[in-house]
Amino acid sequence: MPDLNHRTKSRYTQRLHKIRKQMTMLSDDFASSIPTEGNYSDAYFAYNFPMNLMKTIVVVQQIRSWYAALFSNKRRVSVLDIGCGEGAGMLGFYHGLRDQGDKRALDLVGIDGSRKMLRRAKALAAWTRKSDRRLKTRFLSQNIDSAYRCEPKGRFDVILLVNSLAEIIPEEVIPTQFIKAVARCLTDDGLVIIIEPALKRLAHRVMRLRSSLVKQRTLRVLLPCLHDNDCALLQVEKRNEWCHQSISWSPPDFLKIINQGLNREIDILKFGYLVLAKSGVTLIRPQGHLAISQLLTEKGKKRCFLCTPAGRVELVRLNRARTSCNESFDKIKKGSVIEVHDVTMKKLSYWQVKDNTIISILK
Repeated sequence: MPDLNHRTKSRYTQRLHKIRKQMTMLSDDFASSIPTEGNYSDAYFAYNFPMNLMKTIVVVQQIRSWYAALFSNKRRVSVLDIGCGEGAGMLGFYHGLRDQGDKRALDLVGIDGSRKMLRRAKALAAWTRKSDRRLKTRFLSQNIDSAYRCEPKGRFDVILLVNSLAEIIPEEVIPTQFIKAVARCLTDDGLVIIIEPALKRLAHRVMRLRSSLVKQRTLRVLLPCLHDNDCALLQVEKRNEWCHQSISWSPPDFLKIINQGLNREIDILKFGYLVLAKSGVTLIRPQGHLAISQLLTEKGKKRCFLCTPAGRVELVRLNRARTSCNESFDKIKKGSVIEVHDVTMKKLSYWQVKDNTIISILK
């Protein structure tokens, strides 16, 4: 469907119907933890690929925003994408750098057990290389499980696990031994980037993995967490909350056309992620608190929830307390990093904004 748009969509009625039907079956299988992307590769590529690509771009831009000096001394960055599928992770990393003006050379290596997926990843990489000859890509067909010990041999600046952990490790617990084995293939200042769907079960697996890694002190969590204490949301697991991002974006027209009849929420990217570095990395972590909810408006007040070293905190401002000092409170979004000065701590988990409270949004 090379010319698909709102004027030409009637030409592709049967093709679109087939993709929408495949999307329904793909979603049903995913909900049952059955990996069938290879069976419905056209639907996965047309619908899931652009969103997974964009999620990786968002995470890379977050990393570059907070840790601008990362890899500044390297003319070429090497990236290993484990369970690369059609290449959304590795190509998302590439575009995340390029969109921010980073023109350094990249070596991308993708590993996956599906030859069908790899063929499409190779085609996309070849198409991308036409406009950037400094990009080098390589692909390996290999099944990956929890005993994986990082092939090919070598050291990488970045190792990606983008929507692949659920297939590699279907159990409820992600073994820290697996992540540590992967991290042994990093350069001294390298990163492991994990991106997972925002489903409760998968998000809680990543949250528990983060807590285990923090306690063992073998890897350092750079993002999204801004502290090394217990996960704030694991402490309130019974309240049906889990850590994930919600990012607005403008889907391409072809995705909107495919979505007609499916009626899914595609203008919000929802995902969980972790950025891990070796414990000896000396990067300075951002200061402030991460907003882990949207701003909630209620009668007479607004509130949101923050992730702090002391745990999950409810930040509340009564409407009558709104002043020029705290007006930035109205701009808080999920994922914002904020500084708060001079609040009333009604209790450890409840902070109330006063007339003279100063709120700054750092990111």
